[in-house]
Amino acid sequence: MLRLQSTLSKSLICLFALTGIILMFAQSAVPGVPYWKVLLYAFGLVCALSICLFSVILVRASFNQWSLRHHAIDTGWLWFNANPPGLDTLRKPAGAVTEK
Repeated sequence: MLRLQSTLSKSLICLFALTGIILMFAQSAVPGVPYWKVLLYAFGLVCALSICLFSVILVRASFNQWSLRHHAIDTGWLWFNANPPGLDTLRKPAGAVTEK
């Protein structure tokens, strides 16, 4: 419970610090715009970026799970055109004759 409270308090401190930085930047970048409007735009931008990041994570995770269910060795090796070194020898049954 103490760890959760510590994490929440650190998150709130970071949120207040980021809000202050955004407001200081807004004061010099767009002096005619009210602070609430700048915070609203910043919140919208953060929400849009979060949705994009979440969708990328979801698509990549589902593709990785799909490829593993269809007998892929490792999802990191999908970018290469061959199996990892030594994997073919591990797949062969004991006593099998190798072809050259």
